[in-house]
Amino acid sequence: MNFQYDKRFLFSGLIMFMLGLLAPIYSPYALAKIGLLQAHLIGAVQALVFFSFAWMWPQLSLPGLTKKIATISLYLSLWANWIGTLFVGIFGAGKEQYIVNQDLVPGATGFWNLATLLLINLSQLAVLAILLAIIGLINCSWTNSKVKVVNLISLVLFIGLFLLSLFQTFNPQYSNG
Repeated sequence: MNFQYDKRFLFSGLIMFMLGLLAPIYSPYALAKIGLLQAHLIGAVQALVFFSFAWMWPQLSLPGLTKKIATISLYLSLWANWIGTLFVGIFGAGKEQYIVNQDLVPGATGFWNLATLLLINLSQLAVLAILLAIIGLINCSWTNSKVKVVNLISLVLFIGLFLLSLFQTFNPQYSNG
């Protein structure tokens, strides 16, 4: 039996799972311990997303550029989300970020706060990766016949979500509300 999978996603899933398991080790020194607990849980759950994409990736029927956009969206969103949550725990960054039950994290302001907000806001790119994966699994003839249109729509959605992430970073009242 020949089982096909994407090694890049499998490797990322294993690394994220390991880092998620190790995240709580630093908790005695963390400024926001709940952030490290969330980095632990997010690492484990997002590793499963990587594993799922590793399995389905060879089965997708998407134009080349669209598949690259989906790949970039998935990597950027999942790693940014995990690193942002780790920053919340370690540095107490993300003062404007709601973490659990709409509780604000007490923490840093300035660079670390903005960096954390941007990283966590970039996680919305996962929606695009999942949407494109669904389209690729459906394997409809429309996507194969309209390659340029599908690529253009994918690129516009990627740029739009990236710009929305930037907007929410510098206007946190529109983030996680």
